[in-house]
Amino acid sequence: MNKIKYLTLLLITFIALSCGRKSLPVSTIEKEYGLEEFDFEYLQTKSKIKFESEDKSLSSAAVIRMKKDSIIWVSISPIFGIEAARGFINKDTIVFLDRVNKEVHRYNYKTLSEMLNFEVSFQMVQSLILGNQVLDFTSKDKFSKKKGELLIEQQRQRFAIQTSADEKLRKVSTIRVKELPDGSDMKMVFDDFTTVSGQAFPFQSLVTVLSKTSKGAEITTVELSHSKVDVGSSPLSFPFSVSSKYD
Repeated sequence: MNKIKYLTLLLITFIALSCGRKSLPVSTIEKEYGLEEFDFEYLQTKSKIKFESEDKSLSSAAVIRMKKDSIIWVSISPIFGIEAARGFINKDTIVFLDRVNKEVHRYNYKTLSEMLNFEVSFQMVQSLILGNQVLDFTSKDKFSKKKGELLIEQQRQRFAIQTSADEKLRKVSTIRVKELPDGSDMKMVFDDFTTVSGQAFPFQSLVTVLSKTSKGAEITTVELSHSKVDVGSSPLSFPFSVSSKYD
């Protein structure tokens, strides 16, 4: 896997959505299948990231800071608290600073979407961390309930999205996104929901990506686990600068 794809996957840039089996008015859909969203102004986590691909493996401590609908900041420190990389994400761009190789990578969401073969946006990245729903319901989506689960199926452009959510908790538990017709596949599992500021927050997230490439299928997994999550209204700092020494 090339370096750029590896670095972007470390930032956990992807999707969190919804799935099911019934044609209903949108107002009825929202009442029966609407999911709880984790709300906050500022958020900070102490986390661990595990990354596995065909040719790379990484386990690292990380700190994530967020300002709702505005900024996501990530610091990655794999050894003895020494920072190896830092990421800064806003609604327009993604910048990743590789301190080990003295490199900086900048790209927009169009470039990132083409690289990952999935359409990516800031809202999707934010929702992946929070376990929130991204796509609004429409009357064309399909809905059903099965053994305490809410099931929703959605079709958006070339993507088929299937999501399950706990009926009582009203939080996304599993999302599967399949690209048609080439069959690239992504599955996200949210688990270990813990109450933070009176709301359910997923302390465990697992993303598995099956990419179809010219060399064949490649499997990549990214596991994100949190040991601490804090929310509040006091502003957080998001320090980010690039030295002239970086390429």
